[in-house]
Amino acid sequence: MVEPDISELTGISNIFEDDWTRTIYSVDASHCCVKPMAVIFPSDKYDIQEICSYAYSREIPITCRGAGTGLLGQSLSSGIILDFTKKMNKILEIGNNYVIAQPGVVKAVLDKELAKKGKFLPPDPASSNYCTIGGMLSNNSSGPHGLGYGSIINYVQNVEMVYGSGMLGHADCNEYDEKVSKMLKFISSLNFDLKSYYPNVNKNSCGYRLDAIFEKNKVNPQKIFVASEGSLAVVTSSRMSILDIPEKKCLVILRFENILDAAIAVPSILEHKPVAMELLDRGSILEGWSGGDCGDSNACIMFVEFYGSDNSIYDKVSNFELAMRDRVKILESGYDQKSVDRAWNERKNSLNSAMKKGMGSRKPAGIIEDTVVHPDILYYYLIFLLKALAKYNLDYVVYGHAGNGNLHLRPFMELGSSCSNSLMHVLASEVFSYVTKVRGSISGEHGDGMIRTKFVPLMYGETMYDVFKQIKLIFDDKKIMNPGKKIL
Repeated sequence: MVEPDISELTGISNIFEDDWTRTIYSVDASHCCVKPMAVIFPSDKYDIQEICSYAYSREIPITCRGAGTGLLGQSLSSGIILDFTKKMNKILEIGNNYVIAQPGVVKAVLDKELAKKGKFLPPDPASSNYCTIGGMLSNNSSGPHGLGYGSIINYVQNVEMVYGSGMLGHADCNEYDEKVSKMLKFISSLNFDLKSYYPNVNKNSCGYRLDAIFEKNKVNPQKIFVASEGSLAVVTSSRMSILDIPEKKCLVILRFENILDAAIAVPSILEHKPVAMELLDRGSILEGWSGGDCGDSNACIMFVEFYGSDNSIYDKVSNFELAMRDRVKILESGYDQKSVDRAWNERKNSLNSAMKKGMGSRKPAGIIEDTVVHPDILYYYLIFLLKALAKYNLDYVVYGHAGNGNLHLRPFMELGSSCSNSLMHVLASEVFSYVTKVRGSISGEHGDGMIRTKFVPLMYGETMYDVFKQIKLIFDDKKIMNPGKKIL
């Protein structure tokens, strides 16, 4: 087979085919490795049109990339990589209640600009300092404050895109292109309730989010492109809702004897309506945390945060502390922005340390790191998980967004060995089968990527998976858009 000559893209600059660049782009934050044919830094949607038209005629895969922080190989491909961080990294417009941004905008840069106007875009993944808006849309990112504010799918008002054929597209609740129209007609023709196939959780990045399109007698077709991992089209800009920065924030840090004590307390904590409930268990609090006596290796820390616009928030927090005092140790309470920011920074540092360390040659593996169950059954789910890990004699690191029932648990394994790969598949099958039975999600905010896509049929069943296949063909008839992600 003769490899296509990328130099035929005469109108495009910033094309790199050298071995060094291709090697750099063969990896991301996952443990996967795939070497691309070429890396291109497009300048605008017209560059992307030309690239897509070229690739479409030759059936070359196209994969979009931001900061490469995806944990499951979402931005890896043997075809053409489109990197938006160099050229398509601009904030196009900030309005009173919206922002329009290109996919290469770094979330922290956007946060800084929005803060000048007293606004913010709530989803705040741990990688906010370097992840991009395009990547956040691709995975339906959320973060610690997803409990109070939801995932980014709740904020996307409009998307502009280029399809694999080179056709320009657009979608919002009032106007959309012919491919989107075809998708809506297809969904309307189905003779079953779509939402009955989706999990009973408030965070989900698995499969295509058809359930989010029809909400409260309103059609939001733009949401099909959120959580799609670039497998339907190349999003060139997005318009997103923004909110006023809360005037007052309060953070309470609790110390439980162990993670099961913390999990069983989750429903009662939720009654107080916090905006964040972050759990830090073994491996993630041993480094980077200086608050309180954490000498017990079984100890579990929980961050519980409240937002408000007036002084009534202090009464709310006081009532919460009073309710918790008899069942858990309160390590610290922060009532000013500086204290709150310091605590969250230590949280990020402790997690970064946990992710970097290993146990000898074993490293934390990411296949079951993003499961979600209803928070009312988080306690029972944890019992199941801990028994499964004990059965295979696996140590682990775990943290997560307890209020959403979203755990980030990573067993330590010899990454890359055939024995570990087999064990990872067995463990994932067991865990995902349990999660599916309780109507949870195998992916809350990290997506499916190369690693979890094969489990999508397990979660949704063959009927819904066949619908996903049809959705893929409507938008990407030659299957060149990030192949192997979402649909096999």
